[in-house]
Amino acid sequence: MHNSSGYIIIEGNIGVGKSTFAQILAEAFTRAGFRSEYLPEPDETTNPFLAPYYDDPAGTAYKMQMHLLHQRFKATRYAQAAALAGKGWYILDRSYYGDICFANVQRQSRYFTEAECESYLDAHRNMREFIEQPTCAIFLKAKPETCAARICQRNRTCEAGVQLSYLQALQNEIDYLQDVLTRRGPVLTLDWDEPKTREDLQQEADLIVKRLTQQTRKDWDF
Repeated sequence: MHNSSGYIIIEGNIGVGKSTFAQILAEAFTRAGFRSEYLPEPDETTNPFLAPYYDDPAGTAYKMQMHLLHQRFKATRYAQAAALAGKGWYILDRSYYGDICFANVQRQSRYFTEAECESYLDAHRNMREFIEQPTCAIFLKAKPETCAARICQRNRTCEAGVQLSYLQALQNEIDYLQDVLTRRGPVLTLDWDEPKTREDLQQEADLIVKRLTQQTRKDWDF
């Protein structure tokens, strides 16, 4: 039995390598003969609040996180609807689900006021009613120290202020999200701590495509 459509979310810490792998996974679906679409995470070119956030996190956190929540909600809804309509495979570089990990770190860092925190959570809960479980959630796991080193290597100006303590707090939230989603549906966890060549990534992607498209859902064993 071939599954011709679905939507996949890829979650992980900043700098872990989600964007690169999400694109390669979309390409792997295309090579296998399926329609696929990669949905990128908002970055400094599409998120007007990102650079100001790093300059003034306390003054910008709520505006930035609400903007991201809405963007990720729209992308997740789009992927979900298209997959349900049988239009192919959709790969999200972070999703509605992962957004709350960042919001929780904002709260812990006291960058949200109590009123802002409640406003965010109310919006997140309301959106949840319109979101179905992803076909598969993929978590890329690497130590925060590894992610910090990769952030330095890619040399994005807006990320220069990311602290190791922030990455550690964020990883704790991502680990909790992984536990929650594991109880709800298929979850695949990949060790992303060691460097991987493009060939390694392509082989991993091809294996995932095979598992997701050539088995019935009850047989998925992640």
